[in-house]
Amino acid sequence: MPELLGAASFPSGDLLLIDFGLLRIWSGDRPPLLEEGTAPDHVVERANAAADFEIVGPQAVEAAAALDLAVVKGRYAFDVSPNGEPVVSALGRTGLDASVRQVPRMSHLARVRALLDDRPGGAEVPFHGAWAVAVRGLPAGALRVLGERMDPAGPDRGNWRSVWVECADGVVASSIDCGYVLVDEARLLFADAAALGGWRSDDPVDGLFDLAFWGGDVEEVTARVSVPPSVVDDERRWADLSWDEVRALHGELEALRAEGWKFAFDFRPHDDHFQVLRQMRSTATESGTIEVGGTPMTGWFTSWGDGMFPVHRDLAADGTLLRVRVELGAPEIVARQRRFERLWFGDLAKSAIASARVARDGEPVRWLYREDPDHEQDSGWRVFAGDETQEYLDDGRNAVAVPLRELIGADRELEPLFDQPGGAAFERAEAGFVRVTGIR
Repeated sequence: MPELLGAASFPSGDLLLIDFGLLRIWSGDRPPLLEEGTAPDHVVERANAAADFEIVGPQAVEAAAALDLAVVKGRYAFDVSPNGEPVVSALGRTGLDASVRQVPRMSHLARVRALLDDRPGGAEVPFHGAWAVAVRGLPAGALRVLGERMDPAGPDRGNWRSVWVECADGVVASSIDCGYVLVDEARLLFADAAALGGWRSDDPVDGLFDLAFWGGDVEEVTARVSVPPSVVDDERRWADLSWDEVRALHGELEALRAEGWKFAFDFRPHDDHFQVLRQMRSTATESGTIEVGGTPMTGWFTSWGDGMFPVHRDLAADGTLLRVRVELGAPEIVARQRRFERLWFGDLAKSAIASARVARDGEPVRWLYREDPDHEQDSGWRVFAGDETQEYLDDGRNAVAVPLRELIGADRELEPLFDQPGGAAFERAEAGFVRVTGIR
């Protein structure tokens, strides 16, 4: 049964689906430059020295489609080095009649418009290493944002299967892929692309701020600050502070951390990001709607964390746009969730007994076998570099318990082996691991 998350309108006709935690680096209609302090100095310098290019020529569209480069979207290459590499080299290898010409840096809103001019049905829009998804042709007026959850009897109950903007009533006859939206801060926003130019980041709409801290020494810090904070979940928090108040308390926290107390703190201006989050944290749907420039926008937590989520246009038989939908519970996302659970809470979170030649010296695994486990967190796997002497193995100091996920992180070839039952043994050969028989 669909649930109402909020409302959104698109007076420009252009929808943008974006991780709104990243809107600090969204330029809107301004030049696409990072401000000092947004990222490490060398990252800011490199980003601001980048250039944009257009692929032109009789076979420009075909050539652009043939390039397997993340920086190329449609007929454009964004945020690449001023000499046009690696686009120039890749384009030359296609053998097609096309070339690259540099264009003035395109603001992020200009990118939306240029990409949708070529592909109004949907396009990925890159910005400083991230990307959003844009779709053109949304109807006028306020539209409902709806969501549907996963099977209530399944392991992912409570998570969103999909969330969409409802554009018209009708029966879905086909779905068109629009690309993938990147999520880095576990949240998304349906917004009008042009109206986002009025989004306020780090600029409180009411002139007020919150300040919170948490960590190992939170009790000691609480006893030392001049103004008692409120206890909210796992953090201590001051709410609705003036600039002078927040600056004074921020100075106290900085001084306490300089003394060596272990804690982290977060400065939270009441900007648009804060306004949406405050609603999201207090509603059953974990969603919130605000107006930016008189235009409603709805944000929500993905419920799956970060990742890349597919976006679709759902159409009626006559081509009418019924909804723009992000599939949060897509099969690849569910598979990723199962793998995460297995790595951190399941069988791959259990440990192997590894030779110190592997665990401490960094030697690759060349020999391994599985026996009956000694305890609940023991997988039964025993792994070796293969050059250990018996004397070395007899010394208990040379045996180290290592989670299977860490061994997989160092060598992906081990993962399928760890599915094998007790009694399995493998030795690394030139072509990979081979099973060894007669070992028990």
